[in-house]
Amino acid sequence: MRRGGGALIVAALLCACVGPVRSFEVYEGKAAATAESVASAVQTARLAATEAADARAFAPYLSIVLSEAEHDAGGSQDVFAAIQPPDERSAELRTQLLTLIGRAESVLADLRIAAHWGDLGRLADIAAPLGDLGEQLAGFAEAHS
Repeated sequence: MRRGGGALIVAALLCACVGPVRSFEVYEGKAAATAESVASAVQTARLAATEAADARAFAPYLSIVLSEAEHDAGGSQDVFAAIQPPDERSAELRTQLLTLIGRAESVLADLRIAAHWGDLGRLADIAAPLGDLGEQLAGFAEAHS
């Protein structure tokens, strides 16, 4: 009984972390904030890849920076994905943003893995799509702010 009650309390607390969204405008604001957060992680990863290309950073440092950028992007995605869209228009916005974030996360994961392997010479090539993805995320955030 105690275990069940404890699990119920934990579940209630986790659900309380993401409040209900009752309008498209509020949901759109949360989407914009999420896009800004992920764009920041993308820019951090781009900077790290540039530092690697210029031989101004070591593999252990880059591995940590890129891992944290990936973690930040994933955390932002998880929080946003947990919010129930209030209507069909919000659901479409959700799909657009999560698709964009998914593409960014894939590149961030590839960067993290290459840095962990010490393959610093490839980081700039792997990071190449992040310029466009960062612009798309920033544009999304601006369009929906």
